Amino acid sequence: MAERSTEELEYKSAHAQPEEKTPYTPRPKSHIILAWVLLAIVIFAIGGMCYWEMFGKF
Repeated sequence: MAERSTEELEYKSAHAQPEEKTPYTPRPKSHIILAWVLLAIVIFAIGGMCYWEMFGKF
């Protein structure tokens, strides 16, 4: 395996083509709303389970 000098590696990294990044596309509003709804369901479910464990009934 050929050894490469530090200068050669620095030159190649400095002159390398930067990768083309795809532009940021925000998520649709429906995804954001559904994520918040699911989060609320999970929080209410955990709270309900805790209430059920403490008091035994609803």
